[in-house]
Amino acid sequence: MGKCEYLIAQAITENCDDPLVKGLEKRGIIINRDDVDFGSVEFAADKSNVVSALPLLSGKKAFEIYQPGNTPFTGSNSALATGTNRNTFTHQIVMYIPDSGPDVAESIIDPLANGSFLVILENKFKKMQGGAAAFEIYGFYQGLVANAATLDKYSDDTNGGWSFTLQEAGSPKSALYLFAETYAATKTLIETLLKGATE
Repeated sequence: MGKCEYLIAQAITENCDDPLVKGLEKRGIIINRDDVDFGSVEFAADKSNVVSALPLLSGKKAFEIYQPGNTPFTGSNSALATGTNRNTFTHQIVMYIPDSGPDVAESIIDPLANGSFLVILENKFKKMQGGAAAFEIYGFYQGLVANAATLDKYSDDTNGGWSFTLQEAGSPKSALYLFAETYAATKTLIETLLKGATE
C-alpha cells in the first residue's frame, strides 16, 4: 500500500487563451445511484478524477433535469469539509421541479426525498482542449441525498413549485469529470445513459 502524497503539480496561473467562465447549462441528468454498474466503471488512464465509462445496470436509465431561467441550478456549490484525519468535500446541487401534480409527486418528489443519486451537470466552461471540463459528476462516492426541500405556492423563484437541495458529504475528490476522449463523444455517452442499458 502506497503513501498518499498531496503535492501541487502545476503552476497556478490564468489561461488567457481559454479563460474561466462561470455558470452551468440548463440541462443535466440524474441517475438513481443503485442503477450504476460500479464494477464496470472506467477511469481515464492518466487522470484519477476523470471517468471515461459510466455504465448502468441492465434495464436502467438516467433522467433529464431541465432548469429554465438564466441561472440554472443557482446555489449549487462545492466546499471543503475539514476532518480529523483527512479533509473532504461537500457537493451541493440545488434545483427546482418545474412541474406539479400527482404523477410528479409520486415519481419525482417522494423518491428525491429518500433516495440516493448521481447528477451530471454541464459547465459553461468546457476547457477548449477537447472539452474535458464540460461534464461534472456529483454523488459518485457517497451519493447525493436530500438535504432540504421546500414547496412555496407563492414563490417567484420556483413559480409555486418544489425546490430541492441534494448534498454529497465526505467526497474524497474536489471534482469528478465525465470525459470520453472528446466533447462530442461525451455528449453521445450522455444520450446513451438517457436511453438506458439494454444488456
